[in-house]
Amino acid sequence: MGTAMLTRWLDEFDDEVNFIVIDPQITPQHPAGRDKRVRLLTQVEDGLPSIDLIVLAMKPQMLNDALPALLGIASPNTVWLSIIAGVTRACLHQTLGDDALIIRTMPNTPAAIGKGMTAMIMDDKIPDEMQNLAEKMMTVIGEVVILHNEEDMDSVTAISGSGPAYIFLLHEAMTSAGINLGLDEDVAKKLAMTTLSGAAALLEESELSAAQLRRNVTSPKGTTEAALNILMAEDGLPNLMTKATLAAQRRARELAEEVSQPKK
Repeated sequence: MGTAMLTRWLDEFDDEVNFIVIDPQITPQHPAGRDKRVRLLTQVEDGLPSIDLIVLAMKPQMLNDALPALLGIASPNTVWLSIIAGVTRACLHQTLGDDALIIRTMPNTPAAIGKGMTAMIMDDKIPDEMQNLAEKMMTVIGEVVILHNEEDMDSVTAISGSGPAYIFLLHEAMTSAGINLGLDEDVAKKLAMTTLSGAAALLEESELSAAQLRRNVTSPKGTTEAALNILMAEDGLPNLMTKATLAAQRRARELAEEVSQPKK
């Protein structure tokens, strides 16, 4: 996710911004290393310039090991922008300090092509210019919504953060269904792909609701109705989606608890 965001920033961001990428596994051959605005490091080094903004792009389980070294290159004015699932600002303040300036975000993988969806919530004391910079950086990778209740972030994670995987699974399921109906695999994949992308584009551009667009496709006693009778049954897609997103929301909260627990 961090690499996808950096790629978009390098391609689209027109401000004079330089980047330092710190990743224990990074190599000089990393594509971003070819850009003169990027410096690649495997660990924090002495003598680094003043850091205006640190992006925390890592797995939650890695956070406690990474933060102490990053504290060494931060100043009281450094803004911390987190894209880590499940980790609250309160959890970050435990390590970074009560006065740390923290922005919590939840982007998703379509950010790699500028079609991302990011939710953001910020500490009140962050300077306006840094709020504007953070919003601009996230807008470069897609749409942005500002939250006012941090508890909503776990719900965002369940819907848009994890959501692309649901769409990819739907493509897999439609492709498999087409093959089971006797279609060649390539044809089934193409039908599923174009149907999904076309329906999403229609939904985005239409003034009609998703429910109305669905009804427009559904003729009484027709083929679509026959399929929807299965998908919309009591144990069908709406109920499964509710169960799935509740599971994702619950796991996001569990991750926060795991990260906040002190190591034994």
